Amino acid sequence: MIEVTFECSGDSIQPHLEHLNHYVSYHLVTMNPFLNSVAQKLQLSASRVAIIAALLVIAASVACGGSEDEPGSFEVEESASEPGTIITDELTSPRGLILNQDENLLIAETGGGRVLEVMPNGEIRSLTEKRMPHALNTGPDNEYRAGPSAISVLNGEVFTIVGEFRGNQSARLFRLTPGGEKEFEPVTEATDAFAPLSNRFSNPYDIADAPEVDGWIVADPGGNSLLAVDLDGNIRDYVVFEDFHIPDHEPPVEMVPTGIARGADGAIYVGSLTGYPYPRGEAVVWRVEDINGDGDAMDEGEVEPYATGFTTITDITFGPDGNLYIAEFSSDTKTVFESGDFAENSATHPGRIIRWNNGEPTVIVETVVSPTGLVVTDSTLYISEEYAGRVSKRPIN
Repeated sequence: MIEVTFECSGDSIQPHLEHLNHYVSYHLVTMNPFLNSVAQKLQLSASRVAIIAALLVIAASVACGGSEDEPGSFEVEESASEPGTIITDELTSPRGLILNQDENLLIAETGGGRVLEVMPNGEIRSLTEKRMPHALNTGPDNEYRAGPSAISVLNGEVFTIVGEFRGNQSARLFRLTPGGEKEFEPVTEATDAFAPLSNRFSNPYDIADAPEVDGWIVADPGGNSLLAVDLDGNIRDYVVFEDFHIPDHEPPVEMVPTGIARGADGAIYVGSLTGYPYPRGEAVVWRVEDINGDGDAMDEGEVEPYATGFTTITDITFGPDGNLYIAEFSSDTKTVFESGDFAENSATHPGRIIRWNNGEPTVIVETVVSPTGLVVTDSTLYISEEYAGRVSKRPIN
């Protein structure tokens, strides 16, 4: 009896099956004197040996479910592996992207404490001379960067949110006042890091304009919540996400809301990173709407899954074509965050960009390093690659 044992994994098994086919049809029979003798006595021709090998390969494929059934195994565009054009590099953790009223690209340079504007001639300028609160050594292994994370352009003014780091009460919404005496001023009060998590910033990440709350809705992964922030800086819970469970992992997994966007239907959409162990295929894009008009989206039916099957979502945006574009941070976020240099780990385990078109996901960009910000126009996709320190662009097909 010949027994072949192998272990299925998250990687595609096709290369392993090809090796198995070669091994069975050649090494097991041709190179093994005993099996060669048995084959000759049973009058098994080379073609029959090949058939047996093929059947073993088919059985192995069925046992593993096939690579197409693996979570996150989406169709890939032919152009997905083509490199992008670098707009600017040598930045310190660029994250949030947005177009201003002049259609110029604004970049939240999280680790540099700046909001940058890309001018039509390609020149990069900071909107302020003084740097905003930021840090390079917070979070896991002191490798996480905190600072300006996302940008809003509302009524001609520029606002940015700054995430919390090391309890420095930096988690605030700021209004930029270029040319003014202070250059930027807080809209919200300083965060008390020791206060209960409800109705306050914890670690705000992304922001969307929200006239329905007279201000903004902010995704706060630190509190697993969406927060309503009005123009006077008052903060209240809008949605609080519950933890969930996965097989073979006893502790609950946090939802960790990240990228947020306004849909053409008027609803808010938000992606989830998910917490440790960052399970593959468990990240969701949620549709959020205050249906009964009571000022939050905590009632039944007001938060519903819109798109599922993703892994570690860091940003989402809708394009002029109506499609949803989704940034997945890494193919192995657990390894990226567990130890070592985040930049090196992110390059080794890159992320990707997915287009969601009427329920059909397609990978349109592969091997992009730690994507955390997206902007889509009629012709161009802009991506911030945080731990690569650059912002790149690609044509939209």
